[in-house]
Amino acid sequence: MTGLVEITHPNGTDSLEELRTFLVRDPETRRLGRFRWENSAPKTGELGDGLDILTLAITSALALPGFIQTVSNWCKSRGTEEDSVQIRLGAIAVKVSGTEDPAQIRRLADILKAAYPEENTQGAGQ
Repeated sequence: MTGLVEITHPNGTDSLEELRTFLVRDPETRRLGRFRWENSAPKTGELGDGLDILTLAITSALALPGFIQTVSNWCKSRGTEEDSVQIRLGAIAVKVSGTEDPAQIRRLADILKAAYPEENTQGAGQ
């Protein structure tokens, strides 16, 4: 099954465009799929911000640790601790700031894996 990963940044689209450029230049991340822009639902009484969510459809939860590591590397390369992104899969979201060690990357991936849509592996006659 495919899970849709959503990435948001507190500074909005400009920073996400820089992240998208970084991700598509990374050979491992580029193999995961295509990045697309989406818009979030506007707040009541507002028009909305336009395309402010970067999305990636992944076909395997096994790709999550490497993807999170690449996003963490981008955050670290920005040189500021306030530069973090939120990665959401389904109803679960994690914050990535660039300060994560390998154990934290695995833990964040495990948290997101809980939201990954799994196929029912049991047959109808079981």
